[in-house]
Amino acid sequence: MDSLLEEQLDAQKNGISYAVLNVAKNEGTSPCVVGKKMLLLGNGVTFGTIGGGSFERDALEDAQQALCSGNSYLKEYHHTPTNEDPGLGCTFTAWLYVEIVHPAPVLVVCGGGHVGSSLLALAKHAGFRTILLDVCQSCADNSDADKTLTCDSYEEGIESADIPDNAYYFCGAAMHTQDKSALAGILKRKFAYAGMLGSIKKAKEIFRQLKEMGYDAELFKRVHAPVGLDICDMSPQEVAFSVMAEILMIKNNGTGRPRGERCTNHSVGSNE
Repeated sequence: MDSLLEEQLDAQKNGISYAVLNVAKNEGTSPCVVGKKMLLLGNGVTFGTIGGGSFERDALEDAQQALCSGNSYLKEYHHTPTNEDPGLGCTFTAWLYVEIVHPAPVLVVCGGGHVGSSLLALAKHAGFRTILLDVCQSCADNSDADKTLTCDSYEEGIESADIPDNAYYFCGAAMHTQDKSALAGILKRKFAYAGMLGSIKKAKEIFRQLKEMGYDAELFKRVHAPVGLDICDMSPQEVAFSVMAEILMIKNNGTGRPRGERCTNHSVGSNE
């Protein structure tokens, strides 16, 4: 397998964004060969080369900025040598197509019960990579998650699992003590979302116990408990739908309000 492709697959597996720099066209005396590729990971690590020198440095700076904006692009570069004797150095024009790739978000479901199983199915339809973590082997065996993991305790399972930073977590285990264990593990990691099934009373008591264990109470403000938006009839399927809606609201910086109300200046039927 091509080494750049292997690195791309590893980046996706580990939840790392990356840019692929492709030489699409060149003119003049150039070290750039059409079809040449270079990989820039979101952490700044590079693989391959598109020709080196100041041209490559400029291209990498542009690609790094694009990783922040998230937009692929085609750009023309004009290169004229500097600090070279007359007649020396490469003068050329190259066109680069830079593809920006952000890995699919990861949802970790702690507990594959009725709500957890329904949530896994919804998440896959929404483009998430799914992981089921469960203390029950039979629940894990019967799951259609992309990846299933069993553990003796949810806290230890989350700490030891190969889960990328900024994953989305749902706690819906069979016992309150197990949800507490799952939340204890989640709060030790970098997470984009953490939601816990159950009542307000349950959440307050678990937060109290975790605080006694040394957890920073500020972290509890980031935990959605009770989990989900207020849109369901409390059946497992609708609860899962309300959780998925809340996750998408967080992921996409939404408001949770009807889209028709987002801007009163737009006319009815406008797609803007």
